[in-house]
Amino acid sequence: MRVPHTSRLLLAVLSWALVPFPSGVLAADDDPGKKPPPPPPPPPPPAQIADTVFRNGSIYTLDRANTKVRDLAVKDGIITFVGDDASRYIGPKTTVINLLGRAAIPGLVDSHMHVLAGGQFLLSCNLNYQPLDLAGVLSHIQGCVDSEPEKNTASSWLEVVNLDYPSLSTKSGAVTKANLDGLRTVRPILVRSSDYHTVWINTRALSLSGITASTPDPPGGKVERLPGSQEPSGILDDEARSLVALPPATPADNIASADAALRLLREAGITTFQDAASIPEVHGEAFAAVKAKGGLTARAYFDYKIDMPNTTDAIPALINDVVAQTSKYNDKTPAGRLPTIKWQAIKAFLDGVITYPTSTGAVLAPYYMPVNGTDQWAPDNNTWPKTYWTPSTLNLVLEQLILHHIDAQMHADGDAAVRVGLDAVQFFRSRHPGNKDYKVGLAHDELTDPADWGRFADLGVDAIMSYQWAQPSAFWIPQTFASLGPRRINYLEAWGEIAKRGRPIVYGSDWPVSLIPRSLSLREGITN
Repeated sequence: MRVPHTSRLLLAVLSWALVPFPSGVLAADDDPGKKPPPPPPPPPPPAQIADTVFRNGSIYTLDRANTKVRDLAVKDGIITFVGDDASRYIGPKTTVINLLGRAAIPGLVDSHMHVLAGGQFLLSCNLNYQPLDLAGVLSHIQGCVDSEPEKNTASSWLEVVNLDYPSLSTKSGAVTKANLDGLRTVRPILVRSSDYHTVWINTRALSLSGITASTPDPPGGKVERLPGSQEPSGILDDEARSLVALPPATPADNIASADAALRLLREAGITTFQDAASIPEVHGEAFAAVKAKGGLTARAYFDYKIDMPNTTDAIPALINDVVAQTSKYNDKTPAGRLPTIKWQAIKAFLDGVITYPTSTGAVLAPYYMPVNGTDQWAPDNNTWPKTYWTPSTLNLVLEQLILHHIDAQMHADGDAAVRVGLDAVQFFRSRHPGNKDYKVGLAHDELTDPADWGRFADLGVDAIMSYQWAQPSAFWIPQTFASLGPRRINYLEAWGEIAKRGRPIVYGSDWPVSLIPRSLSLREGITN
């Protein structure tokens, strides 16, 4: 969903100052026929002296005229001047920063992140999205094990993050628990794919988690099995991750993760973010503690993660819980110059991801899968996942959320999930035709059907997309392209088509699912 954000630059017109006359030049008052120049402007009153002034930069105001200026002044967190000479706003205590011609732009708003997880990953054994083969992955993990010899016990978990799972699959084929079991350690190990939808664990982790051949697939998840048996392979998709008995982070751990994440956001120029899948007692408590100690350096919006109720009779209880939880942590005061915390939306996962080999994104037609013994791919009806929410339940829940003034962001990766999400908004509009006071976003929209491109504008739904996914990478080439088939690859990352039909795209990095630097995202957004 679109984060509410409005920035106003208080533009000032700078009065011209007298330039001293060089020696020997006739001054205005020496010539009675000339009008004397106006006196210099008086110095600004003390209240206008800025706390900070940026000078000599390429400062982009992003107004309609694409104005670029050299100086900018800030007082009490409010921009009080933009122009080419802020000297009259400089006092004895003003901090003056010489930009030396470098660019400065307004703070960035990221509408889809997982900030607490991102901070945690910064402090973890990190594969850093590298396109490694199996030997490279195992070597990196072994290095992490060897760096902590004091933790080499059968109860001390090692969490490894940001695995480029598609690259690993392309280079080395399928992996299982046996690969991790070969490492020189007795520790339980969990490796997270960077898409955050697949984890890979060793036998010790399976044992501690009680995951066996008789463990059923949980709703919205899949326990992958070894060929020809029901024995878990060590690969867990989507909600099957919740079966893992990884000890929860402590409150102190969460605060440290929040601090680490906010430091990176400052470096990246992100001043507002939306955390898309938050748990009140975890995210709420951690960021409240950070704010209390004065460490909140970005405006924070949190989406309360909810799951589909088992029955329609359970919907009222779900709505009451959402209202209670968001009210508990939400700062109800209007957004101001100081960062604060907002809880006013939910997050629902309608499906998984369309990238191979996970292939859990809900699609309108089956995925293609390799034909045994050949290099060919063909549609496989056994790989035709549906949405995690039934359309009828989603319709009723979204209706009640909107009526209770709760916004909604829904994860929708495949074309079927996108359609079900749009249909839910259409359902609401059909029952409440005069009510357009809602903010609903569909996140990712990696694969969309042409019939749905115009519906985003028609229904007032935001497409929240990550431009960096448009770059050719191992996530797409060759296996995901092959699994989608020749027709559907033409409908990937269709933000241009959605925008052309009247709905501007909302950007969200999805960090730490993908890298946070903006240069890649901006380049891909412009060139693709």
